[in-house]
Amino acid sequence: MSKSEKSGGLSRWLVRKLSFLLLLALVFLAGAATMHLGMHAGDQDMIRAQQAQLAALQADLTQSRADLAATRSQADVQSASQRTLQDTMTSLQQQLGQVRDQLAFYEQLIPPGPAGAVAIRAFDIQAEGDQLRYRVLLTRNAPVGADAFKGRMRFVAQGQSQGKPVRIDLSPLSASDAAATTTATDGSLALAFDQFQRSTGVLQVPADLQIQHIRLEILEGDTVRASQDTVLNRTAPSVQEPQS
Repeated sequence: MSKSEKSGGLSRWLVRKLSFLLLLALVFLAGAATMHLGMHAGDQDMIRAQQAQLAALQADLTQSRADLAATRSQADVQSASQRTLQDTMTSLQQQLGQVRDQLAFYEQLIPPGPAGAVAIRAFDIQAEGDQLRYRVLLTRNAPVGADAFKGRMRFVAQGQSQGKPVRIDLSPLSASDAAATTTATDGSLALAFDQFQRSTGVLQVPADLQIQHIRLEILEGDTVRASQDTVLNRTAPSVQEPQS
């Protein structure tokens, strides 16, 4: 065999050897790539699963926060409603206490005695020029639902007129109450009330009358059911003699 033939055979062997080694390298790289891709594919699936779980947890957290906010809002509304109810109850209790106090006061005013008895609890009269301003408080011992008392209120003045003792019924000019507003034919005031009656007004006084005291009479028909006197000292104005 010639030298050139030996050289050509060695070259072909090297080529085949290198080709074989290159093939082995390619096979190795392909296997490694396949394994690597397979491993990363599993990691990606796991990552996607974890991301889905995280998204679900975030959604649950958002819903829980919304529920908590709604619960707090409802709690605030309930708390405000409770405060309003508490304030209302406090106000009602105060009003109830005031009503009880007033009831106790008026119960003390109810006169003792048989049912239907009328009493004069207060009688005040003041002179204002040629008029008299009066204030009267009447009470009646009557149960709730009983028929109203119907009668008259009369003012009788005793004094002197033209140097003689007189007894005169005073005529009312006005009366500022709901029941005693009707003037009877004799100048007295008509009354109609159940348990309590306040009356204020003005009486006309004759110019020549010097009053010593005034009697208040509460009549039922022609019968005097209650009466009370009050003294009124009224000094006639002095007249100065003209100088000569």
